[in-house]
Amino acid sequence: MLEIRGYNMVKEEERMTEEDELRVLKCLGNEIRYRILKLLEEEERSVGEIVEELEERQTLISHHLRSLQDCGLVEKRREGRKRIYRLADPRISKFLSKVSDLAKDFCQ
Repeated sequence: MLEIRGYNMVKEEERMTEEDELRVLKCLGNEIRYRILKLLEEEERSVGEIVEELEERQTLISHHLRSLQDCGLVEKRREGRKRIYRLADPRISKFLSKVSDLAKDFCQ
């Protein structure tokens, strides 16, 4: 089960509440956070790699990484002085794929 601080993103035996669903969607509803998740879907990355790839300020990327971490969507580990981020659960990648499919079908 994927734990998100204060609530569950996916509950195995019961449906998510509407409030839970809206919290997850709100966390995903920012362009930079979405782009970060798409990058992490490919492979784990350091903050510097994300900054370079997205061509955004380090402070902005760090802010959004904290938000994603607070939502439970990403995890970090330390490797020396670097902080390495990855998706917290493989189901997040599946969800992003479904979003992409829906966009192709409905946003033409």
